Amino acid sequence: MKKTTCIAVFLMMVAATVLRAQHDSQITQHMFSQVLVNPACAGNGEMLDATFIQRSQYMGFKGAPSVWSLGVSTPFMLFDANHGAVVAVTGDKIGNFDNMSFSAGYAYRHKFSSVATLGVGISLGGVSYKLVSPSEWNAYSDDPAVPQREESSSTGFDMGLGAYYDERDFYVSFACRHLNQPRVLTVNSGDKTLLVKRTFYLSGGYRWQMPNEKFELDPSAMLMFTSLAKPQLEFGANVFYLKRYWGGLSYRIGDALGALAGITVSEAFRMGVAYEYPLSKLIGTNGGSLEIFVSYAFELKLTKKERKYKSIRFL
Repeated sequence: MKKTTCIAVFLMMVAATVLRAQHDSQITQHMFSQVLVNPACAGNGEMLDATFIQRSQYMGFKGAPSVWSLGVSTPFMLFDANHGAVVAVTGDKIGNFDNMSFSAGYAYRHKFSSVATLGVGISLGGVSYKLVSPSEWNAYSDDPAVPQREESSSTGFDMGLGAYYDERDFYVSFACRHLNQPRVLTVNSGDKTLLVKRTFYLSGGYRWQMPNEKFELDPSAMLMFTSLAKPQLEFGANVFYLKRYWGGLSYRIGDALGALAGITVSEAFRMGVAYEYPLSKLIGTNGGSLEIFVSYAFELKLTKKERKYKSIRFL
């Protein structure tokens, strides 16, 4: 099959999927970026934290997905209780869909003990979708599933909920994004509506100190699903050395095999990289997926006493 034909077929698949239901991108380094999808994680790091992730999926394939996310969260004290706040922005481009989401979140954090905390949170914001009809679709202009207008854009109100339980050696996270399922884009004279589907995330991880105290093993897993799209289950593990360097593997069932690596440059600055090799039907048609994350944290003096990270996990 010629390259131009492959591109056209791929874009047709994108159009048919997106016009029915939007599926959030899944991040390989989710164990370091829970705050981007779950408002209940706001303030969990006990410091002001800024996290940025950029993911290029199916590299070398024209029109392939590309996503970036930036989240800034901080803990604060109010009426002798622990709280958290987060602001998150995500840009998601796939084919000729150029989408953005933005939200502000709040979390109430209840401490059961010095090492156990339960957070519940809510986020409010919006989603913005823009569609520019690609020239590759000209040959399919008679297909009702293909948008005919040159450009369409719309913005809708969005909200999410979440819960997060953390102890010294493990965590469990549950979140729901797009709770109200906003309708944000209508094409082809109103007969096709883009519905941002309600998306659920269930994840967890464990921190195990190995017999050699220089090493630590952190297995984790994440399940992401909607009412229409096929569930995505990913699991893997990172090995930390001297609590500074880490490397690991991940596997998303039926989709991709990944490798991760990272370093804690200083007490405040961390960075990591992940590469995924596709195992789906698109195997051999692209150069895989590359993901980079950086984070920076510092104390903002919004709490009454000095706090430090209680775990190598960085959310």
